[in-house]
Amino acid sequence: MAPLSLPDAFRRHPAAWAMAATFAASLLLRGLYLAGSPDRDWPFSVFFAGDARFFHTAAVDLARGREGPAALPYHPPLFPALLGFLYRVMGEPQGSALPYKLALACVGAATVAFCQGFWRRLLGTAWSLVAAGLYATSFGWLVLSTTYSNETLSALWLCFTCALVLRMGGGVPAWAPVLGLGAVMGLGTLTRAEHLGLWPFLLAYAWTARERTGGWKPWALRWGVAVGVSLLLLVPSALRNLDTMRELNARAPHLEPLPEWVPVTVYGPLNFAMANHAGATGGFTPALINQGGNNGQLDASRPEHRRLLLHGYAEGLRWMVDAPGDAARLLWTKLDLWLDGLRLGVGVSDVPGGLTGERAPVDVFVPDAGWLKWPLAALLLAGMLLSLKPAHAPFRLLSLVVLHRVLVTLAFFGYARGLLVVFPALLPLLVLPLKVLGERHAAVARRLPALAGALLLLLWAEAALVATRETPRRFMASGTTDAVNGKLIQDDRVRLWPQP
Repeated sequence: MAPLSLPDAFRRHPAAWAMAATFAASLLLRGLYLAGSPDRDWPFSVFFAGDARFFHTAAVDLARGREGPAALPYHPPLFPALLGFLYRVMGEPQGSALPYKLALACVGAATVAFCQGFWRRLLGTAWSLVAAGLYATSFGWLVLSTTYSNETLSALWLCFTCALVLRMGGGVPAWAPVLGLGAVMGLGTLTRAEHLGLWPFLLAYAWTARERTGGWKPWALRWGVAVGVSLLLLVPSALRNLDTMRELNARAPHLEPLPEWVPVTVYGPLNFAMANHAGATGGFTPALINQGGNNGQLDASRPEHRRLLLHGYAEGLRWMVDAPGDAARLLWTKLDLWLDGLRLGVGVSDVPGGLTGERAPVDVFVPDAGWLKWPLAALLLAGMLLSLKPAHAPFRLLSLVVLHRVLVTLAFFGYARGLLVVFPALLPLLVLPLKVLGERHAAVARRLPALAGALLLLLWAEAALVATRETPRRFMASGTTDAVNGKLIQDDRVRLWPQP
C-alpha cells in the first residue's frame, strides 16, 4: 500500500491538521512573546505576578520530596504538582525560568488547539479558526500562559469539559465520555475549586438537551457516575488535608475547631468574607486579615482569622443584608472589574489598548484604554441571547458556563483574569453574532472570516519584529513600596508604562 501524499493526508484528516497548525502557530507566538519580554527569565511576569512565589516554593518542595510545615490548604494542589513535576524532570531553575515558561506555553497552545477542535462543530472551520486566532493572539493569554499561573491549566480542563458535555448531549452517553468528563471535572476542581460548581449548570444543559425517548433512568445513571468519578478524584487530596487540619486544631485547642474534611481548599468562607464587607473594593484586598495586625499573613491560630475561616459566609451575608445599597454597588463593581478583561487586545503590543495601564492585586494587567470593553460586552450578550434560539442550542452550554463564572465573580472577587479563564466558552459566543450576520450574505460569509484571519496573521509578523530587536522592551512601574527595602510591593496595585 503506497504511503499517503501530504495533500491526501490533509483531505482525509482536515480537523487534525487544523488543530496541529493551530498548536504550532499558538506556540510560535508565545515563544516570540517571551523572546521580546524583559521578564522572560523571571518566574512571574511584569503584567501578572499572582501567586508565582508560592507556586515556585511549593514546586521546589515537591521536586525535592520535602514536606513543609503543616499549613492551611489554601491553594488547590494540581498546578503546584505540575510545576513540581517539571522541576523534577527538567531540574530546578538555575537562574532562569524560561524553560518552564516554555513548557507552560505548550499547555496554553494545546488548549487553543483543542478549543479549535470542538469549536469547529459549532462554528464551522473558517469561524473556528478565527476564534482560535483571537485566543492565540489574546494579549492577556500571552501573559498568563507564559508565567506561573494556574489559569493556564484551568482553561485546559474547561475546554475538555465543554467538549465532552457537547459530545454527551442528546441520548444516553457512552461510558468513555462519562468517565472522561468525571476525570476532567475532578482535575479541574483540583486546579481551581470553583470548577466543581459547574456541575449544576452542566446537568441543567444536559437535561434540556436530552432526547425524550428511552426514559430518564439510564441517562441519570451515566451522569451520576460522572459526578461520582469527579468526587472520587478529590479523596486523595482530602485525606492528605485531614492530617494537616487535625494538626492545626491540636495547636489551638482553645479555639473552635476547623473542619477536618477539606477536599481541596479552605478559602471559600475566608474569600467570601474578604470580598463582601464595608471596606471591600470589588477586587482582592486582604484588609480583613490586616486588621488582625498580621501584615496580610493568614494564621489559623488567631481568633479573628479562625472566625473568618469558619463563619466567613455568614459574616459576608450579614453585611450584605445590613447594607443592601452598598452591597448592590459592590456587585456592580465586581462585574465591571470582570468585564475589564475585555479591555485586553491582541498581539504582543496589546492592540488597540496599548501597554500603559494598571495591574490590580493578584490580577492581570489592564490597559487604560477601554473602548473595546462595552462593544465586546454587547457582542457577548448578543451571543448569549442567540444561544436561546433552537438553531443555536449547543451554545446554551457555553452561556451557562459564562453565567457560572459571572456568579462566582459576584460572590467573590472581580478579576479581569476571571474573564480570560472562560475563553473556551466565551469566544464562540463573541463570534456567533458575527457568523449569523455574515450568513445573511453569501459573499460576506466567505470574505469576513478570511479578512479577519489575514489581519490576525499580521500579529505574528509584529511579534517577530519585537522579538528580533537588539534589546527587549523595558517598562516603568510605580506603586506602593516596602518601607524596609524600598521595592515595589508586587501584591499591591502597580501602574505600568513602556520606557521611553
